[in-house]
Amino acid sequence: MVNTLHDQQGVVRTDSWQRLPGIFHGSGCTLASAVAATIANGLGVPEAVRDAQEYTWQTLKFAYRTGMGQLIPDRLFWAREEEPEDAQDS
Repeated sequence: MVNTLHDQQGVVRTDSWQRLPGIFHGSGCTLASAVAATIANGLGVPEAVRDAQEYTWQTLKFAYRTGMGQLIPDRLFWAREEEPEDAQDS
């Protein structure tokens, strides 16, 4: 998966990510919130986008189901003491 950040002059950065299996709900709002939070913490837009993409990818890596629906990003993955054996099958 490739994400490209553009500004008025053109491409600012391009980042590649491994596509994770599954259908997710909440990945877009997780990414948008993470970008806003990292900018609010003083990072420039290119760095904020990079950090937010990494954070969002990790939330999807540890996503879980609350029922029979789509996988939900685990936004608190970083606070867990142990990594789940297979988070997406939980």
